[in-house]
Amino acid sequence: MPINLLMVDDSDLIRASLRALLGSVDGIAAIREATTLTEALDSVRRDPPNLLILDLNLPDGLGIDIIAQLKQISPTLWLAVLTLQADPIYRQRCLALGADWFFDKATETDALLEAVRQVGLS
Repeated sequence: MPINLLMVDDSDLIRASLRALLGSVDGIAAIREATTLTEALDSVRRDPPNLLILDLNLPDGLGIDIIAQLKQISPTLWLAVLTLQADPIYRQRCLALGADWFFDKATETDALLEAVRQVGLS
């Protein structure tokens, strides 16, 4: 399945790094970007991706606050949280709200890449 990806992170550096990392993954058809919760919700409503990578700390709020809403808008959406706030409490809460994965930006980018590859194979 072709992957239509939306990256939601306010850091230009992180988005550029992710774009470079994800360039090695077969099956990515499009990579879109958003820097706020509002942009992410608007983008998902207009053209739902099949995979969304979400940071928790964004300029207009916490990514955790829109996980359930994103899944309501697009029930088949695969959602990966990628954050430096990898506290187990955040992990549990994000997964309970509907996130499919939760990754620590500092240590789990390889696991994120594997999850993206799995979406492409599904």
